[in-house]
Amino acid sequence: MESTFDALILGGGFAGLSCAAALAEAGAKVLVAEKKSHLGGRAFSFRDPGTEDVLDNGQHLFLGCYRETRRFLARVGAAGNLTLFPKVRVAFASAPGRKDVLSCPGFLPAPWHLKAGILKFSGLSFSDKAGLSKLDAYMRRHLADATAPAELDRLTVRQWLTSLGQSPQAQARLWDPIALGALNDDPAVAGAPGFFQVLREAFYREAAAARPALSSVGLSDLYAVPGARFIESRGGGIKTLAKISGLVEKDGRVCGARTESGETLLARAVVSTLPPWDLAGLALPADLADGWRRFTASPIVGINLWLDRPVMGDEPFVGMIGTDIEWAFNKSLILKDGAKPRGHYVSLVISGARKHLKRPPAELEAMAARDLAACFPEFGKAKILRARVVKEPLATLSPAPGTEALRPEPGLARPGLFLAGDWTRTGLPATIESAVVSGHRAAEEIMKGDSR
Repeated sequence: MESTFDALILGGGFAGLSCAAALAEAGAKVLVAEKKSHLGGRAFSFRDPGTEDVLDNGQHLFLGCYRETRRFLARVGAAGNLTLFPKVRVAFASAPGRKDVLSCPGFLPAPWHLKAGILKFSGLSFSDKAGLSKLDAYMRRHLADATAPAELDRLTVRQWLTSLGQSPQAQARLWDPIALGALNDDPAVAGAPGFFQVLREAFYREAAAARPALSSVGLSDLYAVPGARFIESRGGGIKTLAKISGLVEKDGRVCGARTESGETLLARAVVSTLPPWDLAGLALPADLADGWRRFTASPIVGINLWLDRPVMGDEPFVGMIGTDIEWAFNKSLILKDGAKPRGHYVSLVISGARKHLKRPPAELEAMAARDLAACFPEFGKAKILRARVVKEPLATLSPAPGTEALRPEPGLARPGLFLAGDWTRTGLPATIESAVVSGHRAAEEIMKGDSR
């Protein structure tokens, strides 16, 4: 049986396209198979039919420590689509119209820049800040560890932070917003390893690592469109509406995949970047380790509002404290050029939004209006012109305690078959950066000829 492609990539999201682009650059003939009619996996954008503005299916905040993501974007000629902020500065809003800003000086090395920022942070009392020393000592003690300490996989973020003397105020006004944004789950539900990884990479490696970055275009234009163009320009192929039903094996080696339409796609190496709940539905080799079959997803709900006036001032994004809405993004400031909205458009995010999934859009819009009125005084003068709710029930892996030990390593899983995806064990929580790290790692193993 002769292989048609050097590599078959299952899934057209960040993991799949980063893997395919790296292989295509090295001269491999690759085919990306995506079940949807468009690329982007669980991170894509579309046009709102009412305004023709670009909407992401879920708002993402990037960081300076997303090194592999930036490497991927540079490879496909899209680095200019990501705007990296000059320093760590995050505003937090709470009722009644209060604003606190965490600003970390860029001239200090990590983690001293964080300590200086917290020292000036008006959102915490002196006793709250004094309690941070125990957390700092723990991070320093384990900074050189290759993985998160094993004992953390038995604890939630809430349990871990409480055990390190973090006050309820410190958790609510500082750590919880970071955990929610990075892990897409409630700190009382999410396991501690992911948050340890976030703190380590963002605040303890180098001062620039926690600098926020935002896409100035929709997610599809950020990476999916330029990624596909790059792959096709080097002889690769993109096949949409190709839902995979199972893998093809010959002589104990995976050599391709079958689609639900009955087509067989052959390759010398197959890379699955499918999320675990999709992978579990395939006909798989019997000897493939499958502890990941128990994984569940954490949802995200986005509420998009078009207003008759600006309400967030000059802040591109704001963490919201004590509200159902967790983060607000000022898309009128963030998006540029052809993606710039015509009016005053804000994107609101609720992570780990299980209790909100079945709520009708009108209820969610009313809730958003209540929360914005509590946090932004200008909202009382505004009129909502349009609203659009976007629900993603399967947005990310839910990082419950015990999950970290069951995440499979990215790369070779059995002869001919490689695993990648944000949910694999990359040393990071299930983020965009984790997805790209896994895609690059799988590509590197294939290029070394390590497909036994």
